[in-house]
Amino acid sequence: MVQFGTMKAGLGAAVAVVVALSAGAGAADIRDLTGSVAYREKIALPQGALVEVRLLDVSKMDVAATLLASQTLRPAGQVPVDYRLSYDDGMVLDSGRYAVSALIRVGDQVLWRSTTVHPALTRGAPAQVDIMLEKMVESQSGALSGSNWRVVELASRSVQSEKPPELRFGTDGRVSGTSGCNQFTGSYTQSGEVLSFGNMAVTRMACIGNLGAQETAFFDALSKVSGVGLRAGQTVLVDHDGAVVMQLAAP
Repeated sequence: MVQFGTMKAGLGAAVAVVVALSAGAGAADIRDLTGSVAYREKIALPQGALVEVRLLDVSKMDVAATLLASQTLRPAGQVPVDYRLSYDDGMVLDSGRYAVSALIRVGDQVLWRSTTVHPALTRGAPAQVDIMLEKMVESQSGALSGSNWRVVELASRSVQSEKPPELRFGTDGRVSGTSGCNQFTGSYTQSGEVLSFGNMAVTRMACIGNLGAQETAFFDALSKVSGVGLRAGQTVLVDHDGAVVMQLAAP
């Protein structure tokens, strides 16, 4: 069951989403996680900016995070912006790991986002989490269309291989390349800093040893990509929470 509610009290228009227990599991015990969202730059929020905050279950390292609650705010003023996430306490286990992420966007363009983990609720983590966002910088070349890249880092690990993964972004919305072992082709969509991939067709050559491990890490990272930007002057692909999953370099 998904519950919708409207929040006021100086926060501007806001919509909170709570992911509750399935039917038959008993009445939900709804609790609140509060905090604020801010950034370091001494500049005003642009007109039309939206602040998105999410509570995630990150207990399983090799599985995509599960969304427990989210809120989208249209701030009435400037940062810091206060938030209140209502969540079902029955979905939070003492042994679990939970985190809060946030971003600020105008339309599809993400201007600021959290790039570090902000623990919450369990294992000594607080029920009030203040989030400091990092400003996103668009790629100097703008769109990826028509560009070729070599992958030099996967999941924070340098790629040390004679056959590194490669990506080729066509001008027709098609992407192709190699994992270092198998070839792949598929589709991609980019709007500003937002990037998504469609289904991929992959050849089926057996990959063993280091190349096999590299291929697994590459396609796992590719499945998590939701954005592109610059970090320390390097082009990177990031997941929804702003974490770098892949660093690219010119071939």
